[in-house]
Amino acid sequence: MNQEQNDTPRYFQVTPSGAYYATLNTEPEALRALLLQLLSADTHIPYLSSLLQKLTGMGEAEAQTLLDKAVQHGFVDLPQNPEPIAAGTIEHLLPEYLPQLADGRVLLADDQGFCLGQSGFGAEEAEAVAGMAADLVSMHERHQALLGRHLGFDGSSWALVDAVGQSELGFWTLHVGEQKFLLILEGMPHLNRQPFVDLMSVLIRRYLDY
Repeated sequence: MNQEQNDTPRYFQVTPSGAYYATLNTEPEALRALLLQLLSADTHIPYLSSLLQKLTGMGEAEAQTLLDKAVQHGFVDLPQNPEPIAAGTIEHLLPEYLPQLADGRVLLADDQGFCLGQSGFGAEEAEAVAGMAADLVSMHERHQALLGRHLGFDGSSWALVDAVGQSELGFWTLHVGEQKFLLILEGMPHLNRQPFVDLMSVLIRRYLDY
């Protein structure tokens, strides 16, 4: 995939799938580390072998193999014209991004039950839902061994479902370093869109400690 010598430069671009994988858990992994590095950048990074080696801490061949894996899984693209990088404070950006993440109401909370931002909830509802999200995090942590080692479920997200099994209210757990966030989505989620990447980039730049 050595395209970096082309006349038109290409840039690393994390996809929505890549942003989700990067925050799925905190297991140390070279691919996740690369995605977090790319999402934490506040400028576009050109696709150059020297920069890829610096990002991964690997030799040329090993770093390229890792990037090939990321591209094959659909976690990274190498466009000539990448999406703009989100600029601004999280307080100003959340009102723009959150409404685009689901058909219904949306709320972002931390694992202590603090509401960082929301769309469509009343003030008291938002506070109560954020508190419920923190309870779900605590419950999942208490039963993580059962769910993971014994039952084989790796995920940490939860949902209220209707009679046919469709999510009415989903609680998506996002890991940014040691910090956990809950993205609460009513109705159909839209995590396969650029606003989700932008949200993750903003959270990672603010909360991830290297």
